[in-house]
Amino acid sequence: MSSIQLRQLSFHYSDGISALDRIDLQLESGSRTALVGPNGAGKTSLLLAVAGLIKSTGDILINDVPMTIKRTEQLRREMSFVFQNPDEMLFMPTVLEDVCFGLDTLDLDETEAVERAHQALSLVSLEGYDQRSSHHLSYGERRKVCIATAMARQSAITLFDEPTRELDPFGRRTFIDLFHQMSGTLILATHDLELVLETCDRMILLDGGQIIQIGNSAKILGDKDLMKAHKLEVPHSLTWHPHSH
Repeated sequence: MSSIQLRQLSFHYSDGISALDRIDLQLESGSRTALVGPNGAGKTSLLLAVAGLIKSTGDILINDVPMTIKRTEQLRREMSFVFQNPDEMLFMPTVLEDVCFGLDTLDLDETEAVERAHQALSLVSLEGYDQRSSHHLSYGERRKVCIATAMARQSAITLFDEPTRELDPFGRRTFIDLFHQMSGTLILATHDLELVLETCDRMILLDGGQIIQIGNSAKILGDKDLMKAHKLEVPHSLTWHPHSH
């Protein structure tokens, strides 16, 4: 299990535009947190910074250990990242090799790696897909291979960037069920606000690279004025009240 602490975390694009602006944040070990905000709020940048995949300023501490250049490799072993675009993760000849490639940094022997990969593929309903090429799969299936890769790693921290984007209702439901089975510290960036209500009790509202609010998901998402001010809408399930008879 891992706690995450960010102190004055900032990140600027090469053109000088600020994507993250002095973020201070503490997430408990084992917590499930959603990152919500309009396009360009800084959600993906925040995930990439925590994973050590972009060069930010400020401090990132995982379990009170600062993420220095020397420690990044070791800390990355504790993490899994599910990218928004599955094609950034899949490039091996077969699905099985793709999932096993994600286990490379974990020092498992081949038998254990293959066993973990098979297990994870069956969890995402892709049994029998191991010898297929990821590039011949549908978008939703490729996304499931990425989720399987993260599950096989059994990481202390898993970061998801828009994991249900373009999944059909069944794929989305499968993801929600899997999310509830996962252990460790989970962070989920998404535009799907109903998904937030079903998966994360706590959420962070980001806008303009800054934290606007942190707290109970239903409470923040149910605040109509707050949502409107940040180009979001109150989720349907929070506005629908059956007539009382």
